[in-house]
Amino acid sequence: MKIILNPKYESLREFLTHLEDHFEKAGQEILCDRNVIRTLQVNGFTLCVKRYAVPRLRTRLAQRLYRWTPKGKKAYFRPLALRERGLSGPEPVAYIKYSKGITRSTHYFVYLHSKFRYTLNDLARFDEEERDELVKALARFMARLHRNGFLQHDITSDRILFDKSGSRYRFSLLDTNRLSIGRTISIEKGCDNLARLSGDERFFATLAHAYALARHSEAEHCEHCIREARRKNGTTNIC
Repeated sequence: MKIILNPKYESLREFLTHLEDHFEKAGQEILCDRNVIRTLQVNGFTLCVKRYAVPRLRTRLAQRLYRWTPKGKKAYFRPLALRERGLSGPEPVAYIKYSKGITRSTHYFVYLHSKFRYTLNDLARFDEEERDELVKALARFMARLHRNGFLQHDITSDRILFDKSGSRYRFSLLDTNRLSIGRTISIEKGCDNLARLSGDERFFATLAHAYALARHSEAEHCEHCIREARRKNGTTNIC
């Protein structure tokens, strides 16, 4: 077994050393697809534990040959990069690898269950005025991501969490598996990213104007880029 443990959670080392047993016998399943996510309770913490599906043999051999970084290990380090820049993602607790033979292994990513109460799919629960303010705050959050070189390639409205603290809205990425880190994202590429979200015309108009302001660009240009990206994606209005 190999474990990379966030020093903040050293008190959980003994529990995590036996994670494979705990995962099978306890907790609540919240996702069962190729990958499985369960929540586990320990020492007052609610942990989300993601077990990655074992890749096909060809992929496993390629990973070993080319020394690809496992998804679980990437999932651990990417949120740390976000937090270094004052941005929010999953709070990483540990990455754990159980080896089962020469090429077969099981990988786990452990992170804290978020206390944020909403995803962007909950926008309809807010009145029109508050929705506008929320969308403007979202645009500023996305602009910060893009300025810092972060791009979430499979971004969707159910993968962005938010909550309100006093008069401020706070946002967090729920999943960073396909988050790339590099140079500042261009305005056009950033708008293409925003177009993957779900919303009506008012949502995207407000988003484009606030994003343009945050990126020191022209609102009309951002509106055009988002509109064209949505047309190419065949996006339909949901909100």
